[in-house]
Amino acid sequence: MPAPQIAAVPAAPAAPLPAKPHQSAPGTEASRHLLAPETTRPLTLWGSSSMSSERGYEGTPLTVRIHEHLALAAAPASVHCFGVGATRSPHTLLMRGLDTPRLACVGSPEAGTGRVRAELDSGLAPAGPLRIPGTVDGVPGELDGSSGTWFFTPEDPASPVADGVFTSSLAEVAAGSRQVLWMGKNNILDVDGVLEDTQRMWDAADDPEHDTLVLGQWPTAYDPVGSDTAEAVLAVNEEQQRRYGDHFLDLATLLTSAEGLCCPPLAPLSLLEQAGTQGALEMHVAPPELRAPDGIHLNGWGNLAVSWAILQRMRELQWL
Repeated sequence: MPAPQIAAVPAAPAAPLPAKPHQSAPGTEASRHLLAPETTRPLTLWGSSSMSSERGYEGTPLTVRIHEHLALAAAPASVHCFGVGATRSPHTLLMRGLDTPRLACVGSPEAGTGRVRAELDSGLAPAGPLRIPGTVDGVPGELDGSSGTWFFTPEDPASPVADGVFTSSLAEVAAGSRQVLWMGKNNILDVDGVLEDTQRMWDAADDPEHDTLVLGQWPTAYDPVGSDTAEAVLAVNEEQQRRYGDHFLDLATLLTSAEGLCCPPLAPLSLLEQAGTQGALEMHVAPPELRAPDGIHLNGWGNLAVSWAILQRMRELQWL
């Protein structure tokens, strides 16, 4: 039977890549004080393609992006989305400014832009459309890996860039904010590495015990029960549940259990009556109605369920 249509879902332009955020807040100071609860603080989202709602335009009449739902709920507080597709947990550390590798210039800078090819002494290779504002020994610019090769472009082409330490400017954006982490799926087989990198992000918060929500990984169509990736997802989720308690959100259960598939935003789909759902439940993967055609990303319905679950937990944590 065809999937029901939802009446309306907030839509807006595509999720931004890491960049210097717009700093103005809506309304007057008096209206912001009236409408915002005392606990509302800026929120920063870190991770890869799931965090950026990469396939949120699939399956629903209007695109569903997680950061937009969170922004509506948290307004007038700022929500910064720094989810970048194809990145791994070490890239998140680089973006957050927790890793500060030494950058070595390769060749001469381009005339007119000052852009120069670069290598990082950490050995971290670029991934996805990753562009990070930052400085090299105080020279501001942008580290760009979107071409598959690192380049650094200074803000002022007249300012020469020499070898030096790269520090992301996104750390300044994140200062003082709460954070939501959905990182590590692209290197999930490195269980210890994902756990360590997530812990470093947790520890970097102003108040680690209260300022972070860790989202659990969900099994895609390529992570059926018994596969190496399924075992890795389970190991990471179980350990993070143990470490972080209520500050861990179990999205695998939300998207692969009969109870989770009956949550309010998914009720119109009657998923338990759909032909593919029972097979998905047996394989412990998200059902096809919640996945994009590529099988590895959530579609609009999946993002809608995740947005609902995050907001529920944020209320329980008194973040809203």
